Amino acid sequence: MKAILGRVNRPPVLAPGMFAALLLAGNAAECACPEYVSLPSGTVFNIAALIRDAGSPDGALRKARSAVAQVSAHGGCPQSEELAVCEETLAVARKAIVALEACVSSDSLSESLRKKERAAVK
Repeated sequence: MKAILGRVNRPPVLAPGMFAALLLAGNAAECACPEYVSLPSGTVFNIAALIRDAGSPDGALRKARSAVAQVSAHGGCPQSEELAVCEETLAVARKAIVALEACVSSDSLSESLRKKERAAVK
């Protein structure tokens, strides 16, 4: 009997690994946004970093839209010294905005479904 109790009182060795896996799985399920978008030319936009900086996919979407609007308000790329670089940057930013819009709408859709499920349970 003492041997069985000794095993029960000892913390499981796999617990930290299982806990970390649950955190990662929960984090992945939380955000369905892509980590990055890229253009055929190889230009990459790191969406994950923008979401991290903005605090949420919705905040990242607002920040990206604001940046593109600011460039447009100042005359767009023709005002830039490096026209091709500016146009490439705006193209990948617009692609990131499309991806964020899809992500935000899918997040809000899943949130509304969760609210309906909670209401149905009550």
